[in-house]
Amino acid sequence: MAGKDIIISKSAGEDGQDVDAICLGSGRFLRSVLVPFLSSNMKPAVFQTRGRNFLDSFQEQYSRDDTDGIDVVSSLCYPVDTVQFDGSTTTSDIQIYAVGTLGSPAGKYQLMESLVSNMTGISVIGVGVTEAGMQNAENQCMLDLTELLNKFYCKSFACSNPNGRICVINTDNVPNNGDVIRSHVLKNAERYGMEVEGASSFVDFISAKVAFLNSMVDRITSSRPDSDGLIPMCEPLPMKALVICDQGRDLPLWMDDADVQSRFGVRRPMYAFVRTSIMGAQDQIFRESMPLSCSHNSLIKTQCMT
Repeated sequence: MAGKDIIISKSAGEDGQDVDAICLGSGRFLRSVLVPFLSSNMKPAVFQTRGRNFLDSFQEQYSRDDTDGIDVVSSLCYPVDTVQFDGSTTTSDIQIYAVGTLGSPAGKYQLMESLVSNMTGISVIGVGVTEAGMQNAENQCMLDLTELLNKFYCKSFACSNPNGRICVINTDNVPNNGDVIRSHVLKNAERYGMEVEGASSFVDFISAKVAFLNSMVDRITSSRPDSDGLIPMCEPLPMKALVICDQGRDLPLWMDDADVQSRFGVRRPMYAFVRTSIMGAQDQIFRESMPLSCSHNSLIKTQCMT
């Protein structure tokens, strides 16, 4: 029997109207670093870009068998394991508010038409699509991101961020990842001829109303044995698990809270990246030093990477 194409939590309001962040991708970095951070103050939805194993894991959890393509449940949570410094393992349940897939036409419709039409605003779009997903503008992940932004453009969505700009945050450690994604999206945006009456063009909307933020992620992350990659298993959160360069101060104001930043290992410097040569390779770093994962003890490294 076919599974659902989207599952929405009742905590997301009527048909997902309170969802205010959407993550494209369901990789371990995104699920163990960015989504927990967003979920602390927002109502994120997670859509895997290919396949449906992450989506189906919730259907198995709730054992629903109707076939209307959409389901509403009381809550949605997925587990994340953390291997502590003493070798013990703790499990956190991360709450999300909708889950789906872009890996099928029906799944894409549920995001681009059904969920977006019910939402009342958008603040953050998380992107975790691997380096391969960012290779060029024609990659399906970049096409899907452009289409999603076009839906928000056509609906004239409100954005509550300080400068009214939707923030795109990437969890793939690609140099200048925000700039790379911005370049791909602008190239794709030129293909959209439809414009909203009384508004700027879609290309102008991307330039003025979307902030593509350069970022870095640093957390040793593997998966729980025998979980088919569905349950992240990680080292304890480093002090700087996620660094987001926010030169324009575009991120939501709650991300300024020092306690929240400390709890989720997030930093948001306002200065730009600099480049340096490390061991003969060109790597991207920030002016403030990043803690290296190799500083964590060997027990955690062994359990997380095997």
